[in-house]
Amino acid sequence: MICNKCGERVPDESRYCMYCGSRVNKIQYYNDDNTSLKSYYRDIDIGPSDPKSKTTAGLLGVFLGAFGIHRFYLGYTGIGIAQIVVSVLTCIIGGAIWGFIEGLCILCDTAITTDSEGNDLV
Repeated sequence: MICNKCGERVPDESRYCMYCGSRVNKIQYYNDDNTSLKSYYRDIDIGPSDPKSKTTAGLLGVFLGAFGIHRFYLGYTGIGIAQIVVSVLTCIIGGAIWGFIEGLCILCDTAITTDSEGNDLV
């Protein structure tokens, strides 16, 4: 597969070019003499999804972390449900502490730095 931004060859299973870092959404196959065999666009990778805000995720964690709202915002629904369960079992105290700490870690860039699709938080 060839990166459509920089033109370098990247492995077929790659989602990002290892040379320029751009998201690869067009697959082009070439012969050894660089004549194109075929090309098509991946249905699921036509452009990146909207980037999630680090500030929004962090503030949701600090203020509504007991309910896992920041995890749902980032697409981590399983952990969001786990935070709700912990909050119910500990009368909100355990979930609130967990969410508050995660919110601070998101704001300080020390823990969660990507959403569930692997996109960096902006």
